Amino acid sequence: MTLVDLFWQTLTNPNIVYLLLIAGLWSAVLALVTPGTGLPEAGAVVLFSLALFGLVRLPVNFIGLAFIILSLGLYLFEVKWPSHGAFFGAGVFTLAVGSVFLFKDDAQAAPLSLGLVAATVTTTTIFFAFVFQKALEVRHRPPVQNPDAVIGALGEAKTDIFKDGAVQVGSELWTAESDEVIPAGTQVQIVKRSGLKLKVARSSVPPPP
Repeated sequence: MTLVDLFWQTLTNPNIVYLLLIAGLWSAVLALVTPGTGLPEAGAVVLFSLALFGLVRLPVNFIGLAFIILSLGLYLFEVKWPSHGAFFGAGVFTLAVGSVFLFKDDAQAAPLSLGLVAATVTTTTIFFAFVFQKALEVRHRPPVQNPDAVIGALGEAKTDIFKDGAVQVGSELWTAESDEVIPAGTQVQIVKRSGLKLKVARSSVPPPP
């Protein structure tokens, strides 16, 4: 048996094709949850391509295949528009139904192992629950650099400030404006930020000795 024959024989095994399809689904979701790395995207293309080679040679039930594709959409909906698990639960259900009915009964083809289906759906559920939890943690994490954190901070007028001027806040020099003339060297407090410009007022806090 040549390597080509072994390759095609492998891709006519419904259990192998099913695993390739589910692995492609995992990669596709990862690619959309963590875009930019390139690895999940490439993995999804390769895995789906291999699965497609096998699917065209097997007695596929297209309703079952549609349910598996629908589960991918539901998982992505849960990432983009969290529904407290509603989309996720529907995705698990459609994946399980689609997996069971993915292939038609055919005496000439090996049957899909229900044990494999159960293990795969369970593992997929655990995997995506972990991915979604991490995605939500990242979404609710405050930004590393919050430009509005400068509001309320103290600074020093580096020039006279009125309609325009410059103020030093920490190690950064900002363009600033104020409602009154503030001489250079005066301690000021930031009251508002508009883009890269700060609005300042005289500070009522006594300067450090």
